[in-house]
Order: sequence, then C-alpha cells, then structure tokens
Amino acid sequence: MIRAKYGTQDALETEDVSLTFESFQHQNGTLYTCFTQNGIRMYFDDEKGIVPFPEELYSQGKFILTYSESDKTFENVQDESIGTATHLENYRTSSLYIPGKGMVMTYIFEERMNVCKYYDSDSGAWLILPLLWEMNLDFILHRVQQVKKAVPAITDYKEILAALRLCNYDSDEVISMFYAMFGDSLGSTINGQQDFDPVILQRDLAKKEKQLEHLAKTLQEKETELENMHSKYRYLEEEKHLLIQRTEILNDKVAKLQYEHDKYLKEINDIKSQNVKITNSMKNHLPLRKDLLPKMLSEARQLYAANHQLRVLTAGSLSEMGLFIERLKNTVVNMRSSTKEIEEIRALYQRETLERKLLYNQLQELRGNIRVFCRCRLDDGKGGHLEFPTEEEIIVNQNGNRKRFRFDQVFLPQCTQEDVFEGTLPIIKSCVDGYNVCILAYGQTGSGKTYTMMGNEQKPGVNIRSIRELLHICQERDNIKYILKISMLEIYNENVCDLLSQNGKQLEIRSQGKTVTVQGLTEIEVLTEDDIKNTILFGEKNRTVASTKMNTESSRSHLMVILRLNGVDNISGAVSSSTLTLCDLAGSERISKTEAAGQRLVEAAAINKSLTALGQVFTALKTNSMHVPYRNSKLTHLLQPSLSGQAKACVFVNISPDKKDIGETISSLQFGSSIQQIALGKPTPHLSNMKNGQ
Repeated sequence: MIRAKYGTQDALETEDVSLTFESFQHQNGTLYTCFTQNGIRMYFDDEKGIVPFPEELYSQGKFILTYSESDKTFENVQDESIGTATHLENYRTSSLYIPGKGMVMTYIFEERMNVCKYYDSDSGAWLILPLLWEMNLDFILHRVQQVKKAVPAITDYKEILAALRLCNYDSDEVISMFYAMFGDSLGSTINGQQDFDPVILQRDLAKKEKQLEHLAKTLQEKETELENMHSKYRYLEEEKHLLIQRTEILNDKVAKLQYEHDKYLKEINDIKSQNVKITNSMKNHLPLRKDLLPKMLSEARQLYAANHQLRVLTAGSLSEMGLFIERLKNTVVNMRSSTKEIEEIRALYQRETLERKLLYNQLQELRGNIRVFCRCRLDDGKGGHLEFPTEEEIIVNQNGNRKRFRFDQVFLPQCTQEDVFEGTLPIIKSCVDGYNVCILAYGQTGSGKTYTMMGNEQKPGVNIRSIRELLHICQERDNIKYILKISMLEIYNENVCDLLSQNGKQLEIRSQGKTVTVQGLTEIEVLTEDDIKNTILFGEKNRTVASTKMNTESSRSHLMVILRLNGVDNISGAVSSSTLTLCDLAGSERISKTEAAGQRLVEAAAINKSLTALGQVFTALKTNSMHVPYRNSKLTHLLQPSLSGQAKACVFVNISPDKKDIGETISSLQFGSSIQQIALGKPTPHLSNMKNGQ
C-alpha cells in the first residue's frame, strides 16, 4: 500500500489517498503499471492520461504481482504470490541475507533495463538492491568475475556492477563498453591498479594537450614547408619557361648564323673560282686588286669565330637547363613524400584531439553531470540564522532546530560574480566539444536569481560570462569554424513568447523523438560580445515583470536564453553541434506571502504549476521512474533535452538571508538537495564527419 499526499504550498492540511499498485504483463511483453482507486483499476496511457484498465486486456496477459494492504507481513506477501510467481522461478530469482533485514527475496525485473530488486517488508514494495548487497548474489558474482578476468585493469567492483546493471547484466557487452571507453588506457596501470582518479585524469589530459600542441606545431611547420616548396616549384617552372624561350631564341640565332656562314663560304668559293678565272683571263688586261682578298679572308675568320662561340654558348645553356629540370624532378619527389607525412600528422592530430575531449569530459562525468550550487544574497545585518561551516555545507537554525544541507558548492553572501561563474566554467567548456549544457536559477522572488544569471553592466552574470567564454574558446581554435546563433523566449501563463520578434508572437512546442523544437522561434547570428549584449538587452525589454509584496520588480515569467553552437574542423572534417540553455526561473514563493490578486494571482498560479511540474520531473528522475512527466508544463517540456540524460546540467539555488523568509529558504534548500541525488547518466556529444557524411 502506498500513501499519496496531494496539496498546495499554502495549505498545511494533506489528504491521504489509498492506492494499490499492480503490474500486468501483456503477451507481447509490454508491462503495464496499474493501481486501484475507489474500487476501480486504472492505468496511465501516454496519450489519454489516467484511464480505466480495458476489459479486453484481461484475456491477453496476466498480473504478475499484487501488493496487499500495508499492514500485512512480508510472509503473507510471499504466500499470496506463490500462485503467480512461477515466472520468477528462474535464474533471475534468488534470496539474500541482509543484516538487520534477514532473508529477503530478490528478482531481476525487465523494464527499460534489467534491475535487481528485493522485497522490503517495511514499505511493502520491491526496492532496487544496493550494489554492495547485489555483489553477494551468485548470478552477479559470476558475471563480475568474467568482466574482471577480461579487463584486469578495472579494479572497482562497484563500477563493474553499475556497468552490468546498465548493460542488462551482459558481461560481453560490459567488456566491449570498457574497451570502447578507455581503449589503450586499460593497459596502463599504476602499482598494479587502473588509475581513474580525477587528478590522474587531469594530468593525462594535460599531457595529451601538450602532445596535441606539439603535433599542431609540427603540422603547421610541415604545411609552411609545403607552401615554400610550392613557391619554389612555381619559381622553377617560371625559370624553366624563360630558359626554353631563351633557348629558342638562341637556336634561331644559330640557324641564322649557320645560314650566313654557308652563304659566306659559298661566296668565298665563288670568289676564289672567279678570281682564278679573272686572273687567268685578265692577267694581261687589268691589274689585280690585292687589297680585296685580305678583307674577305678576315671576314671569313670572324664568321668562324662567331659560329664556334655560338655553339659553346648553346651547349652551356642546354646543360644548365638539364640541371634545372633534374632539380625540379627531385623537388616534386620530395613534395610527394612530404604530403604523405602531412596526412599522417593530420590523422594523429585528429586522434589526439578526440582523446583530449574524451579525457576532459570523463573528468566532468566523475564530478557529476548535474551539479547543484547554493548562493545566499548579500544583505547587511541579516543572515544570523544561517551558518556556513564548509564550502559545501549550509546550516539553517529554525527555532533551535538546526538543519544541515550539502551541495557541490555553497557561495557566501560576500562571493563575487566571478567566484560564482568559476564553478560553471568546466561544463561551459564541454559545450564547445558538442555537449548540450543547461544552467538553471531557482529560488523565491528577491533571492538574487536574475542578478546571478543576468547581472548588470558593471557586474555581468552567468549568461554574459558563459557566452563570452564560448566566444573566447571559439576564437582560440583557429582550425575550427564556429557559427553562433542566439534566441530568447519567456514562458508566461503557460504561453511561450518570442522575445526577439517585433510583435512578441506566441509559439508552439513540437516534439519528434527526443528532439524538442519551438516552431518559428527567432534566431540571430552573433559574432562579437557587443552583438550578444544588444540582443539580450532587446529581449529583456520585452520581458513581463510586475510588482509584488516580495519584490517591486518581480519577474512573472520564466526566461530562457538559448545559444546554438555549430562547428566544423578544417583539418579532420568533424562537425559538432551543441546548445547552451540559460534559464532564469520565476519566483517560487507561496501565493499567500505575495498577497497576489487578480491578474497577479493568475500569474502566480501558472508559476507554481510549472515549478511543481519541474519538481515532479526531478522526483521521477531521482526514483528512476518508468515515466517522467515532461509534458505537464511548457517549462519542463522545453527542458526535456537538457534533463533526459543527454546533457550536462547546473542548478543555482538562490536563498534570502532575511529571517522572515526562513520557510521559503528551507523549501528551496530541500529542493536543491533532492536534485543533487539525481544521476542523469552518461551524456553524448553531437558529432559527425563532414568528409565521409557520417
């Protein structure tokens, strides 16, 4: 028997409703969770909600387990389930002795994943068996030993158990998953044990970054050398062309000189023959002109010398041109070998880049994919009932009753905006690597949510600093081209409004699988920090605010700033896409304290409904519920991609130091403590390869 309580925040009375939960297994394997209320068996339908259980299904399956009234003992439950527990009598059924509990019955249920549970007689329900207890089952111990034998570097049995539970207790799949996650690093051990400590991972990450920088430098040097060779090749080509032209001119001159040489030789021979004839015929008539013959002989000798000089010059030019051609041939061969070496360096660079991202995001996963911070507003003379013993703890003293809360980090009232942003910096860097990131600010009106997220001109908040850091990281990565687009919307009275449109049009939410989109939402591409500031300032002017008793300018809507980041690696061709969602929630105080009336009362009711839906989503995630009510409100529907295990989340719990707000303070701290116990699961980056289309 499960006791369910319903009530509002301003009502102290609660109403107890008795519900009996049952499980019905259909012939096709579908498992329905039913409950009996006022004598009627009901179940939850994804489209129609809670409806009566159909009569036609009774003949198509069977109820596998029925819980009796809460005052029955565990032995009675076991006796009643004998008739219907035949399906439990297999290798998934076992029993275990637990100190303080005695012998309990365990069974591995098939839901979204196989989970080993045990029957708890105190609550009358099947509860998830802790990892340390689960280790005592022979079925589990055998599979842990299989994984340990195949991967001896993994020494943490809790890590192996968690992986087995995630992979439906398939040891082969767990072994493959470990090798896919860690690869070659499984072979490196320290003192015989695998090192998964965050400090060691940080050191490995730094080492990989140095190797990456060295490879990038080597790649740049090789590319510079290749460019120089290309320039030299172009110069040699031009010089070759000039030499060919010069050779053609010289060949023309040689041909002309050879022609003139032959012509002069012929003329000399003709002159000699004519001279002999003239001498013989005119010997007795005309005196011989002896001055003409030496002149002709001198000209003939000059022609022979010019011819010889031309032949030598031509032979030298041809030899020099042959040397140039040989050097050009060697240059082309060297260019081919250099191109192959550059391709090898490029492949190694891509591998080192991937390993760096893997180590960095693995370190973040060890710290937790959802992180919760607490920040107390600064107010002089107030806050005497609050204590801050450590950087992770806060104590609230209420009428002598000290309540302690623990978070990932607690920011004192004196902490600056820079201190607060320092805690979110690691997950902001993950956004550039293709991971979706969500940052929420929760708390009552006047607790400093808007100051934490938006800040002012002199002291900007998380929004401006996060986007500024993204721009800085994008500018540092010269080999990746990024495109950033920003959009702003508010959820007011369960209506989604576009803050960047001129008319503030209302939009509808569309879902396709795990993708949630807002049809018609305005997106503006930004290049500089000034572009971002001007865009956010324009959207802020369109936001709905009003005066309440708690705050003179209270935000009456949930504000969401969405930044979409798309990047293309010019070297590896990898394409990444990610989303940074910055959400400033409306005040979470009770309606009675704000003294809201009229339109303010309608707004407060809508705000409390959406915040209640957000709490229900976190509760379902915390208990690993089969159904998470994301669609109970527009706020949770929009945040579904950021809270469904595919992203990294950060929540700021803002509290007031005023003692009159102690009730709201404790409520906010309890809300944050419940969130901290949630494990969203392993996030996945959004990466593809542009070259091969994957």
